[in-house]
Amino acid sequence: MEAVTGTSVEIEAKFSVREAETFRRLLEVPELAGFTLSAGRPRPLCDTYLDTPAWSILAAGYVLRRREEAEGIRLTLKGMGGVTGAVHRREEVELVLPADLPPAEWPAGPLRERVLAWSGESALLPLVTLTQTRFIRRLSEGEREVAEFSLDEVTLSAGERRTSFRVLEIELAPAGTEADLAALVRALRSAWRLRPEPLSKFERAFAFAGGRLLLPYEEPVLQRWAMWADRQGQRARALLALAEGQGVDEVAALTGLTVGAVRYLRRRFRQQRLALFPPAVGEASESPALVPVPPAPPAAPSPALTRPGLEPDDPMPEAARKVLAFHFQQMLAHEAGTRLGEDPEELHDMRVATRRMRAAFNLFTNFLDARQMKPYLKGLRRAGRTLGAVRDLDVFHEKAQHYLAALPPERHDELAPLLAAWTAEREQARASLLAYLDSDLYRQFVGTFGEWLAHPQECPPRLSAEGAPLPYRVRHVTPGLIYGQLAAVRAYDEWLTGPDVPLARFHQLRIAFKGLRYTLEFFQEVLGPEIKPAINLLKGLQDHLGDLQDAVVASTLLRDFLTWGTWRPPTGKKAVAPAEPVIAPGVAAYLSARQAELQQLVATFPPVWEPVRGGELGRLVAAAVAAL
Repeated sequence: MEAVTGTSVEIEAKFSVREAETFRRLLEVPELAGFTLSAGRPRPLCDTYLDTPAWSILAAGYVLRRREEAEGIRLTLKGMGGVTGAVHRREEVELVLPADLPPAEWPAGPLRERVLAWSGESALLPLVTLTQTRFIRRLSEGEREVAEFSLDEVTLSAGERRTSFRVLEIELAPAGTEADLAALVRALRSAWRLRPEPLSKFERAFAFAGGRLLLPYEEPVLQRWAMWADRQGQRARALLALAEGQGVDEVAALTGLTVGAVRYLRRRFRQQRLALFPPAVGEASESPALVPVPPAPPAAPSPALTRPGLEPDDPMPEAARKVLAFHFQQMLAHEAGTRLGEDPEELHDMRVATRRMRAAFNLFTNFLDARQMKPYLKGLRRAGRTLGAVRDLDVFHEKAQHYLAALPPERHDELAPLLAAWTAEREQARASLLAYLDSDLYRQFVGTFGEWLAHPQECPPRLSAEGAPLPYRVRHVTPGLIYGQLAAVRAYDEWLTGPDVPLARFHQLRIAFKGLRYTLEFFQEVLGPEIKPAINLLKGLQDHLGDLQDAVVASTLLRDFLTWGTWRPPTGKKAVAPAEPVIAPGVAAYLSARQAELQQLVATFPPVWEPVRGGELGRLVAAAVAAL
């Protein structure tokens, strides 16, 4: 038979299927996201990945897979990387041979040319082998075939060790569109609760076989990340040091991470590979293998490593860009952890970064082009709302768990009906969050905003309409901004006395405190050392008011549950309260505890407010501003 060759870009969604029962149900489900599924048929496969002794194909960012089929030997050259959420995009070059032949005897074409260029005269040897049983189903809409739906049971072997896993892959057919794939991804995440699988089967097999920590194409990517002075740079430096053979203790001392954090990072990297790092911003990969490339590092990283890098003589538009860029990188640094969902603080930190950027937009509004900034601010609001929906639920759960922990063991289940409703609500909110992070809308926001942030702002001095010079440098403008925020906080003094202060007023004050604190933090680099105790004082005030607002929100949610028996009251004209309240004495007791906490927080607020009323905060701020 004659050799058959072809080049394409493979676009597929990949999900881990952990439960055998879920796998069985997916084999039988008749439709998904409105598309019809054909009957499945099993197909045993054995894949061997080939490379030279020097791993020259991997070094180029590709893997070469050999698979025996009825048509002959199918060789597939696949690009590595190209992962966004659940979706993998990889260049794929295929060649079907009648029998095994050395590369020099393959027919002319892109696969032969590339492999010979990388391997030279070196022989191709087996790297790893995996076996799998694939159940193939066709997804269609009428006569249009949309995608191939493959459920795979994969077995890995390394010496006497064996492991297996299940994975679902949906590969677009020629007539399928990315909109079709997006609909399928949403259905699998929201209705089926499946987790995206960032790794290829080869990467999982390689890690299981005990290969070295870094694949050849990963090292230059991490070397570039390592030039950054943020959390991602710290992680990259730790992984590079581990790959060089340094011990966990040495790496911890070198990078400033704890020993436990280094071990955890190594384990996470083996599970996620480069998907552990956020996607590139403002720069497309030049690699034909679609390997993710981090943005170029700053020409002169700030020696403080954790600050925007403001200077007193910076023009305000450039100061705005620096502040926004710093917190934008903080947002991206926590995206991978937010997606993983193992540490609630990752999501919290990502949300805080969006809040700080929104505060920066408000603060610098007179120095930015409102029309140009409008889509970026809109993207931040959408991201903040989506993250906030999950974060607020996490805060409620954390407080409920603290409450239960203080009860005797026999009462630990008295919030069970409430927490069941909470679980359903959080799963829905998290599914919406992951769908948003996987969406083109979010990717477009990240890409366009990141592109704008990558370019310093040209900011010549300006004159007013009357010809008077306008203040525009940090040292000219910052004092007025800070004192304006301080005055907004102090204005509450006359409205916080008496027994009947509206709870909404405490919430308004909390927002004002947050505005002042963020302003001081934005300009901390150019202010005097007194700014640090001022910020710490504000943190204490903000925490007190935050606990107060949490108690207000929790009391409302608990009252709603005792009325409706659901997490939130139903909406619409037909929503009528039940004739009888829900019988949940444990929830009623918790409501009583939260209301008592609320009363206590209101009663203890005056001494917390005293540093503002008595002038301590003002004196610290004045001393710090004097440095300008």
